[in-house]
Amino acid sequence: RERSRPMAMRRASMEEGKTAHDVEEPPPAMEDVVEEPLVEQQVKLPQSEAIMQAIIRSSKPLPINLGGPDLPNPCAWPTRVLQQVSDRLVPWRWCRWIALSIFVGALTARVVLIERQFFVAYVLAIYIFQQFLLFISPAIDDDELHTMESGGEFRPFVRALSEFLLWQRSFCSTGAALLATFADFLDVDVDGHALVMYFVLLFFYTMRQQIQHMIKYRYVPWSGSKKGSNKEKGKKDETYDV
Repeated sequence: RERSRPMAMRRASMEEGKTAHDVEEPPPAMEDVVEEPLVEQQVKLPQSEAIMQAIIRSSKPLPINLGGPDLPNPCAWPTRVLQQVSDRLVPWRWCRWIALSIFVGALTARVVLIERQFFVAYVLAIYIFQQFLLFISPAIDDDELHTMESGGEFRPFVRALSEFLLWQRSFCSTGAALLATFADFLDVDVDGHALVMYFVLLFFYTMRQQIQHMIKYRYVPWSGSKKGSNKEKGKKDETYDV
């Protein structure tokens, strides 16, 4: 009996060990299950921050509709009509400039005949001259002009103001000045000869500075044709400077 007791105890301990191994493993903790969504959130956070920074830095308003009705834009129809008229006038280059010359001649004749409104004519001359300077000036900075010289490839002259915009602004400003000559309260008592002399001096001084700028950076205010590009006779360039 004493010998059978240790054997019985050994068998009991072995059965307890088997039962301990046969017991199912506990289910995984909730922390392990939640780890995957946390990792996805950590990956998506930088993207959302970048989107928010882009929205904050952007100057354009967001198209947010709060559910209200879309109000009609009263300037949409006139703007569309003016754009259509401008698009049709682009190819008629010579006709446009002849019409502008006649318009300026009519304004000059009126100022000479009434012998008043010299200040209106002076302001118009300064404005058109400023637009002309933009027309003959490059659209890029002075630092980028050096890089254009170093490259051997052909690069056309890009203006700061296109030909069509120069004509459009000059025509509209001339029309406004012609209407202003009919308003007596806009007549400023100035010496017309002094204004003409001052404009002539300003014109020659500014053009001298512009020519020195052209010589310094080695450019001309027009685009020459590329060598070997137009070998066929009678071939015309159909592009327009708008």
